[in-house]
Amino acid sequence: MIKYIRFNQQFDAARLQQEVAQLETSRWKEHYNRSNYEGSWSTLQLRAINGQADNNVAIQAGALRGENTFRDTPLLAQCPYVKEVLDFFQMEKTAVRLMKLDAGAVIKPHRDLDLNFEQGEVRFHIPVLTNPQLKFYLEEERLVMEEGTCWYLNLSLPHQVRNDGATHRVHLVIDGIVNDWLRQYCHDARHQQVTMADPEPNEQYSREDQLRIIGQLRQLQTAVADKLADEMQAELGELAS
Repeated sequence: MIKYIRFNQQFDAARLQQEVAQLETSRWKEHYNRSNYEGSWSTLQLRAINGQADNNVAIQAGALRGENTFRDTPLLAQCPYVKEVLDFFQMEKTAVRLMKLDAGAVIKPHRDLDLNFEQGEVRFHIPVLTNPQLKFYLEEERLVMEEGTCWYLNLSLPHQVRNDGATHRVHLVIDGIVNDWLRQYCHDARHQQVTMADPEPNEQYSREDQLRIIGQLRQLQTAVADKLADEMQAELGELAS
C-alpha cells in the first residue's frame, strides 16, 4: 500500500497565490466537520456537488446518489492557472477545494476512510501558502510540504495538522478517481514513493461509514445535502429490511 508520494512535478506557487488573493473572501466556509478541528479551518469550493460553490461537502464518488454529480463552480472560472493545474491531472476529478487553516488552528487526529489509491479514490495536496511552523503528520511521520509541490497522501491512515506559525496555510486539494493515466503517473520512478504493508481487506462503505456521512450531510442544512442524506438513509433502511 502506498503511504504517500512526493511528485517530481512543481507548480507555480506565485501564480496560485495571486489567484487565491483575488477570490471573494466572503465565500470561505468553515469546514462542515466541526468536531475534527479547533480554530478556523475553511474551504472555497472550485468543484462541488452539482457545481454549488456554497456546498462544501466532499464525500466520495461512491457515496453520491441519484443525479447528483461533481461539477465546476463559478469560482473556478476566475482561476485560469488553477484550471491549468487541474487539467494536468488526466483523471476524473470529484471535489476540488482551496483549504485554509488559520494561524493557531489544529486539525485533530482522524482518518478519511477508503480514501486511498488502492481502493480507487485519491486526494492530492498542492501547498499554495505555508510556513515553517506548519506541522502535518501522517501517522507519526511529519511531512514538510513546500509551496508549489504536489503530494498524494493516503488519508485513510491517521493524520493531523497544527499551524503553529503566524500566517495561515492554504492548500489546493484535488480529489479524483484512479485510472490508467494515474497508475502510470504514480509509479513513475522519478517520484519519491513511500509504501507500507497492505492491510487486511475490509468492506467499502460499511454501515458505520454511511451513517457518518449522513451525519455530516445533515450538519450542512442545505437542500442538496438533505436530499443526499435522505437517499442514503432510505438505502440503509432497505438493506436492513
